[in-house]
Amino acid sequence: MSIEQTNKAIVGKYFDEYWAKGNVSIVDELCSDDFLISYPNHGPRRGKAEAKQMLSEFREAFPDLTFRAYDTPMIAEGDYVAARWVGGGKHTGVAFDDLAVGKLSKANTGKEIYFSGITLFTLKDGKITREIAEEGGLTVLQQLGLVPQPNPGKEIKYDAAGDQIYP
Repeated sequence: MSIEQTNKAIVGKYFDEYWAKGNVSIVDELCSDDFLISYPNHGPRRGKAEAKQMLSEFREAFPDLTFRAYDTPMIAEGDYVAARWVGGGKHTGVAFDDLAVGKLSKANTGKEIYFSGITLFTLKDGKITREIAEEGGLTVLQQLGLVPQPNPGKEIKYDAAGDQIYP
């Protein structure tokens, strides 16, 4: 098996367990001790404990939160794996203030978020060392009512399965 195939298998397992199922313990198995995870809506987190805390708090606020691979296969080159994803959930849990802009100061607002992004994973010696993403952060903030809605005709829409609709 090539290094690219091995790395895609590691990232696939991590993504399925961590992001799709919410299993934060997978970080201990597949990530390095100095693991860095950074998403624009949450900011950078360093180390396994901070990565676990980030997702645990996110899922406390959005209990049905889940993400999945979207539209294209993972792409690998050497120690790097790129993946496109889509996901979201409904705010039926605790108040939530882990956002770059604004906060949900009340629990259970019922607001739904659906957005996509692309993540670049870096691996070394079979461990994920970095997870750096670009995500639809503006879309999330608009869906939560924390920033103004898009101008007419500029909306990003998703179908019932959570897939982006391209008019």
